[in-house]
Amino acid sequence: MTDLRVLPPGTPAALAIRNIRIAWIIALVFVLVTTLWPRLSIGSGESPIDKLIHAAAFGVLAALFVYTRWLRSLWWSLLFMIAVAALDEVLQMIPQLGRSADLDDWGADVVGIAIALAFCMAARPVGAGASRLVGQRRSIAADLLFVQPTAWLHLATVAALGFAAGAPLGVLLDSWFIRKGPQPWQYGFIGGMLGMAVGVHALWEAGVRARVRRAISEHPCLACGASSPLTAPAVADVGTEFSNTPASATNHCTRCGTPRRATDWAPIAPLQASAELGACLLPILLSTVALVVLSVTFITIVTTLRLRSDFVLRIDTWYQMLPADARILGDIATVALIGACGLAACRRRIAARVDQCGASCLGCGFDLRATTPTAIAGTCHECGGGFVRIATATPSTLPERNA
Repeated sequence: MTDLRVLPPGTPAALAIRNIRIAWIIALVFVLVTTLWPRLSIGSGESPIDKLIHAAAFGVLAALFVYTRWLRSLWWSLLFMIAVAALDEVLQMIPQLGRSADLDDWGADVVGIAIALAFCMAARPVGAGASRLVGQRRSIAADLLFVQPTAWLHLATVAALGFAAGAPLGVLLDSWFIRKGPQPWQYGFIGGMLGMAVGVHALWEAGVRARVRRAISEHPCLACGASSPLTAPAVADVGTEFSNTPASATNHCTRCGTPRRATDWAPIAPLQASAELGACLLPILLSTVALVVLSVTFITIVTTLRLRSDFVLRIDTWYQMLPADARILGDIATVALIGACGLAACRRRIAARVDQCGASCLGCGFDLRATTPTAIAGTCHECGGGFVRIATATPSTLPERNA
């Protein structure tokens, strides 16, 4: 993860981090103003959504905070955001606000923070060769997008439209299949948040991919995003892999001094859709099985022991007394945390496939081991797709960044 202190001012990466920090501060002020608003009440007694709003708000805050890069460790970020949530509850004890601190609200904040950081952890850079290079390209492409105010405007617009489209679907789902009689606040909010997440992710993914394609011709620095000329690729000896050492660098970035390599923006054929799906099938299956087994086990234990064990009976009674939105949040957290584990496994398996791009073409599967590239990057003779050969024994000298 790049530290802003080592980035020259005015570079795209530094400007992107600055914009993300501004966005986090604005979001924090908005959340604090909302939670401290005197006598604010949302939802109804039969369909409360207070806990869901707390989890969503602090989940978004936690995700943004990770990308501010104020703290390098996700665990320190977790502790910091938990402290911010606790401070928010303490401030609600001010008598003039007509509010009160609630341990359940703080618990909902912590659940939202944990879910957000679990997905941030699952999205960390993986792989050691071509997959790490692809991740660095996507990271700098995202920075180049976050520099543009229009990108933030587009994301906000799509988030609003996604919420507006998803909320009615959530109400209909609850009315038709779940409770037979609808819970418009709870499931409308859940549907809206899912619609928002899907819309924002789709737009962000499309933007990053478009920016990566554009960057292939511009060759920005993978550390700071600054555009600087790249000399012709150095020719490697036959059968010799490209070594990730400063000696093999073609030149250095004129802004941050990071070594520029001939493989930085060399074309790499995209992984076949069937291969990507095959890599994800096992983690998806195991995640689904884990969720089913956990649910069945919990229900079986409670049903069997609640009349035989006072401890289980007290736990079950306490759970049934929780607000409806708190119980729903518990279900969401279970699904989300298992899903984050599955996502991490999928990314590791895909990275392992991509790291083999020097041995077999990712686009058509053609065996490249007998193909000698004229430089450190080559072209598949079967489909024309590009590939790179990067030694994985030596760590990359580029600063590690979130993909």
